[in-house]
Amino acid sequence: MKKLNNKDLLTYYVNKYSLNSYLNKSLLNSLEIHTFNKNEYLCSLNEKLFYMYFLVHGKYKVTTLLSSGKSLLLCFNTPLSVMGDIEFIENPYADCNVQALEHCICLALPLNKIQEYGYDDPVFLRFIISSLQKKLRRNSSYMSINILSPIENRFASYLLSSLPSNNSKEIFVDIDGINNLSELLGSSYRHLNRVIKNLSDLKIIEKNKNTIKILNLEKLTLLAQDIYKN
Repeated sequence: MKKLNNKDLLTYYVNKYSLNSYLNKSLLNSLEIHTFNKNEYLCSLNEKLFYMYFLVHGKYKVTTLLSSGKSLLLCFNTPLSVMGDIEFIENPYADCNVQALEHCICLALPLNKIQEYGYDDPVFLRFIISSLQKKLRRNSSYMSINILSPIENRFASYLLSSLPSNNSKEIFVDIDGINNLSELLGSSYRHLNRVIKNLSDLKIIEKNKNTIKILNLEKLTLLAQDIYKN
């Protein structure tokens, strides 16, 4: 993580996402700019958080750890999403892993400043309630998808959701091994391997070690059904 001291950039993102509608002057003056490189973690499970993050550029994925020790994909987040809105209330320790899929820019609000300037601010609190409500609905939907949707749909959506969000022509997706990916998608290694082979035979994707090349974006999109869409 790197901190940037750029007031013009900070003002740009505050205005772009109308954060002055939700944050009072003291909270706005407390904002910092934090940047994260691709594959860097914004937070890790059980790590103590010191900031609430507003993602204003880039994309990250959120995973959780099951009691079995396996990781499970929860969602992909794009701007404007909030991280730390759950933790700031009473437990400042992260309950998930958040990893940047590309270069991410976040506006960081120190939790101690929220305690000082935000706890009694009804406008800010309504904003937090709205954010939590959206997360609850979304996560309930995603958990149902992880249980009920065929692995073909989940895998296709994972690939599409992992593509750069900046309209890049890049059609390659890096994966951290089939075993890890199968855990994230709630599948077995063999089942996911069969799906990859089938899609490869259909010339929709091409696998090369830990890289997936998308050959037919249109067919993959039809298969994905946007189930991991933010």
